[in-house]
Amino acid sequence: MSNIYSIAGSALQAAQVGIATTGHNIANASTPGYNRQVVIQASNPAQQFSFGFIGTGTQVASVKRVYDQFLAQQVNAATSSKSQLDTYSTQITQIANLVADASAGLSPAVNNFFSAFSTTSSFNRTDIISKGQTLASRFQSLQGRLDEIGADTNGQITSSITTINGYAQGLAQLNDSIQKAEAGGAAGGPPNDLLDQRDQLVTELSKIVNVSVIQQGSAYNITIGNGQPLVLGSNAQTLQATTSATDPARVEIAISGANGSSIPLGENAIQGGSLGGLMQFRANTLDTAQNALGRVAIGLASQFNDQNKLGLDLNGNPGGNIFTVAAPVVAASNLNTGNAQLTATFAPNTGPNTGVAALTGSDYSVRYDGTNFSITRLSDNTVTPVGAFPVTVDGVVFNLPSGTANANDSFLVRPTANGASAFSVASTDPAKIAAAAPISTSVPSTNTGTGKISEGTVNSQFVQGSLVAGSPIQMTFSSATNELVPNATLAAYPITVTVNGAATTYAAGVNVPYSSGATYSFGGMSVSISGTPKNTDVFNVSLNTNTVGDLRNSNLLAGLQANKGLIGGTASYTDAYSQLVAQIGNKTAELQTTGAAQTALLAQATAAQQSQSGVNLDEEATNLLRYQQTYQAAGKVMQIASQMFQTLLSIGG
Repeated sequence: MSNIYSIAGSALQAAQVGIATTGHNIANASTPGYNRQVVIQASNPAQQFSFGFIGTGTQVASVKRVYDQFLAQQVNAATSSKSQLDTYSTQITQIANLVADASAGLSPAVNNFFSAFSTTSSFNRTDIISKGQTLASRFQSLQGRLDEIGADTNGQITSSITTINGYAQGLAQLNDSIQKAEAGGAAGGPPNDLLDQRDQLVTELSKIVNVSVIQQGSAYNITIGNGQPLVLGSNAQTLQATTSATDPARVEIAISGANGSSIPLGENAIQGGSLGGLMQFRANTLDTAQNALGRVAIGLASQFNDQNKLGLDLNGNPGGNIFTVAAPVVAASNLNTGNAQLTATFAPNTGPNTGVAALTGSDYSVRYDGTNFSITRLSDNTVTPVGAFPVTVDGVVFNLPSGTANANDSFLVRPTANGASAFSVASTDPAKIAAAAPISTSVPSTNTGTGKISEGTVNSQFVQGSLVAGSPIQMTFSSATNELVPNATLAAYPITVTVNGAATTYAAGVNVPYSSGATYSFGGMSVSISGTPKNTDVFNVSLNTNTVGDLRNSNLLAGLQANKGLIGGTASYTDAYSQLVAQIGNKTAELQTTGAAQTALLAQATAAQQSQSGVNLDEEATNLLRYQQTYQAAGKVMQIASQMFQTLLSIGG
């Protein structure tokens, strides 16, 4: 009789556990990270009798959560990728809206500035200065907004690090609690709710950074990014937001070391999640946009200044700088142990792909290995060995004027980083616009032939002051030799004669052959002579002393707008800016498309995981009825056993 009571009691107990577990599932159907639990039953050992074995009921072996580690890892990986794409997309959209704005973008301001140059006598110098100031304001406002986005990115990185540290501490504590719970459990059953909490923390962490889980016993060892350990058993590492060794405005990530020290992690050490998206956005888009905008500003200011210097202003003086050109930013690492002083300047603009035309928009790392220096272009990691300073790389002259470097000393050089923020009007005096050319040409009335000389042009080799009033350069035609004979002033220069595109250079002081329509170049000046001169006919090149109404240099200033003066001589200012707009726009569209695909992948992974581990209320309702019926049936067995016991007692009485 006691065996029947025991069997019924075990059935009642198992049904109670089943009802409680089902109720727990129903209660947590909407709890994030909850995995449904099932009761695992086993029959009790049977009791042997002479006629055979009779069962002794059931027992609850364990309450097991339905959990698939592979599916969970898929969800975490998809979550990390989606979070990274969403964060990158959100950040880059700000820049896309900024640079592509039809009214707030750069192109309208550039076009408006150059439209102030008139080819007529109504040339308005004041309007040029005014529109130059408007252009400067546009550069500065664009850079100011990029700086704000950069500061916001730094803030989000710092906040993400704080959150990661909180999750790491929570995971370490849960590891400890789970180990203690499993060690202290009478039947060794798993602490399901603690396991769920830990797995949910891993999922939340994967939203911020890529997570890898290595299970060791009952503990999780967590690595993030490209393998940086974060949690080892019940111990958690601490990440820090630190200032870059070479850029005080840049927040970087470090891990706490011994004695309060910190070990910087590389820019690419953190991958995935919102933090990885922030790091990628800053390195691949924000820095690129700042440098590209700065390159346009430096290119325009430098080339405009150079051309203005080749002309004469309203007072007849050589032109000067109209715009301020930002110098390259050079920062020595605060980890350097030597006292070397590195400098960087822009190479002169002497040709189509020199000076600012050769700027790439990249930053550069200069390192000393103890024996040699090397310069690395950070945009593509191209390394240039340095034999001796100074050395020119991509339009930038690197020099080491003083000090001594020690092994592993490094410098960061950002040639165009401050280009837009420093762009300003250096001279607000309208008279300083050098509209006139510095030279004039003439033929005296005493010439008897039909020879003519062009107005003449100058290039970057021309030196203001090489011509003085009253001392013209003269070439006298000799019919006997069909040559042009230089005077004493011209005899100081070699002369290059270009006929039908073929150029021949003659030594200084040497007579040069005459060919109608040929171009004669000397001392940065070029003239064309044509016609049929007669013996002793003279051709003069003089200092321009009548600058009023002369717009020859003004026309060249205006022509800079269409000049392919950037990106190796392949792009104008608006072309270079348009390339930036297109690059940002294409990347934004790419992220949106990839993000939509990743959203679908996450939904699929989540659906697969939930189909196995999620709570189905219809299924739980069915289980509830089943356990209820089991409970009722077990109670009936108990009732019958009690009646049988009473019958036996009555017979015995």
